Amino acid sequence: METSENLPHSGNLRRKIVAIAAGEAHTLALSGDGSVYSWGRGMFGRLGTGSESDELFPVRIKLENSGKVEDERLKFVGIAAGSYHSLALTDDGSVWSWGYNICILRTGYYICSQQFQSYD
Repeated sequence: METSENLPHSGNLRRKIVAIAAGEAHTLALSGDGSVYSWGRGMFGRLGTGSESDELFPVRIKLENSGKVEDERLKFVGIAAGSYHSLALTDDGSVWSWGYNICILRTGYYICSQQFQSYD
């Protein structure tokens, strides 16, 4: 039996995890302080890192175009991972999405950027 000393872990995820969401090729983790971490295949921007690079270890998602400064950052309370996109729910009830299917919450045809979008 392996002990926690033998299990691999990432140095940037040493906080209490309260939820996990698994997509087709990526994973999200929600920490107790309201931060979201992602890792896996980055194609289509589904990791929310600002690039399509793959990440082997968890990286904290930063909503750079959210209009919030770091001290007033959003607190996430829920996460979901699809095949090519991710969603996160904040404590104020807004939903944030990123990745290939960024426009799935809208009607009609849109050409979408890979920036974060908020749906209030």
